[in-house]
Amino acid sequence: MSNAVFFDHIEVHVNDIPEYCEFLKRIFQGGRYKVISETGTSMFASNDGINFEVKKRKTSDDPVFAGFCKPCLRMENAKPFIEDQLKLKITDTVANPDGNCYFFVDHEGITWHIKDYLIRDKYVNW
Repeated sequence: MSNAVFFDHIEVHVNDIPEYCEFLKRIFQGGRYKVISETGTSMFASNDGINFEVKKRKTSDDPVFAGFCKPCLRMENAKPFIEDQLKLKITDTVANPDGNCYFFVDHEGITWHIKDYLIRDKYVNW
């Protein structure tokens, strides 16, 4: 039996839903979001079709229900984008065979990293 499977969304739990949706718009350089529930849960859609369901984090939640873990992007000129556009501090730099990878922490305490090159490298292209 063969059924088509499609990626739907990634869920992220944060303290301030609207502020985080605006952050996602900045980091993905576009996209849109709308409130989808009475509790303020919102769905963010990036320009390339990645969907994030952004929910309110409850302080009593276990760590598994907080944020999401080290999302990774690829782009050219990642360092000036992180420092100048996002106004965030780079916390670590890793040298990959194809270029540097820069780690930084957003305003919700979630660590991200951006590879400073566009190619799909050997880590994802195998």
